[in-house]
Amino acid sequence: MITSEIFYKEFYKETGKGKEFHDSFRSSVLVLPFTSNPSTSNYDRTCGLRGVTGEFFRRTKDRQAKAIDDFEKNAINPVKSYLENVKHMKGKQIDDFIDIMTDIMYTDGVLTIINPSFLKYIPLTVGGSKSKKYEHGQKTLAEYLSSMLQPKDLLINLLSKQTNLFNDIIINSLNAPAGQVATDNEYVSIPFVRQSFSEDLKWLLEREDSVVVKYIHIFLHFYLCFSISQTIANLDPRKYKQSINEPVKMYYILATEHSSESRDAVVDGWNKYVNKEAEEKLFGRIQALDIINGMLGGNIGLYNDVYNEMQKYDFTPDVKSMLEQVLFDYQRDKREQLKSRESAKFQFPDEIEISVDSYGEFIEKLATLCTTLQSKEYESKMKIRINNIMKIRLLSTRRGREVLNLDDEMLFFLMAMISKGKRMKLEDLYKGFVKYGIVFDFETKNAIENYLMKLNLLERKSDSGEAQYVTIVL
Repeated sequence: MITSEIFYKEFYKETGKGKEFHDSFRSSVLVLPFTSNPSTSNYDRTCGLRGVTGEFFRRTKDRQAKAIDDFEKNAINPVKSYLENVKHMKGKQIDDFIDIMTDIMYTDGVLTIINPSFLKYIPLTVGGSKSKKYEHGQKTLAEYLSSMLQPKDLLINLLSKQTNLFNDIIINSLNAPAGQVATDNEYVSIPFVRQSFSEDLKWLLEREDSVVVKYIHIFLHFYLCFSISQTIANLDPRKYKQSINEPVKMYYILATEHSSESRDAVVDGWNKYVNKEAEEKLFGRIQALDIINGMLGGNIGLYNDVYNEMQKYDFTPDVKSMLEQVLFDYQRDKREQLKSRESAKFQFPDEIEISVDSYGEFIEKLATLCTTLQSKEYESKMKIRINNIMKIRLLSTRRGREVLNLDDEMLFFLMAMISKGKRMKLEDLYKGFVKYGIVFDFETKNAIENYLMKLNLLERKSDSGEAQYVTIVL
């Protein structure tokens, strides 16, 4: 059923003067881990990657944990209490255990993770600032990643490995009482991203403990960026008839390479798919999608998903009238709202004709209204949030242009994740990158091959170099 009830409930709030238009956002569907308020989604390279990792592993049911942001208070004291009251150990034994625990877990005054089961104890990082905006941003990103897990108890199963007595004591001591896990929001994510995320996470968590601890941070960051960039690239309302079955391919270069204006990474990479238009219209496109999801009952999906859902219902005269009324009211009241709060410099677009003869026409016209009748401050806020996350590792500015790049560590890890320890042809390795929307031009492929030869990881079966094999084991 298609109804406008949710639209009027969310966008028209009761005040002392009656119902007034209220510019709502993210009421019916969650698409990206950003809000219109920068204080609730701020995150940049000063925060590092560890905080998101810790919060991600805390968001698993049946694995209650409190972050160790004060080692004595959150680790030493609870362990002492557990050893004394549960294990009935003597004072000297307890002191010896605490000394060993401190030597292992708190090296040079920094929490050291020795086992994947301890990842959930990593505290949020605030980049040298006590501002809550950084903490909230990390929690939001962790929630976004957590919502992609399939099944939801995947982490519980994978982390339920046989552990030693030392680890068991720590975990039993630090687990919080049951019933303290907050309910996570569910984000809409692209199916192939969600599927590969769970498959690859399972693969990684089955590696040796040292490997997991070393690479889990960049794994989560990569998937965060992969999901965000693919979502933005597919968030064009004009493509509502197109199914999302495979990644949008974006050219990357290596971090060590120079990038001229003619390089594919400049011409056919980030700037092509997550360009100025996509970033500036992002807030409005999400808002329009939010409205349509609400009219369909909520949490349906992206534009192709809502269009397919709408197609299940006949486009009757009553439906046509309802859709046109929504367009009419939004256009009228949003313009009035902007007139009251925007400066004289704001360029109001011409009013659009609100008549529609199909669901597709409604989608396009609503998206036009939501993107053109939008405060400029929202445009910049969304762009900043995206760039702050991407530029931690995968995006750099080259000669005024944004370019996707891989540093040596990320390149090595991705190759290992693609090959999963199996010997494979170099050409098949490149095909494996396409699964993540990553493609390379000829120059970058040469740079990759030189990198592999330097590490003695490239095996050639002929002098011509046509048959080349790679084996990478983590």
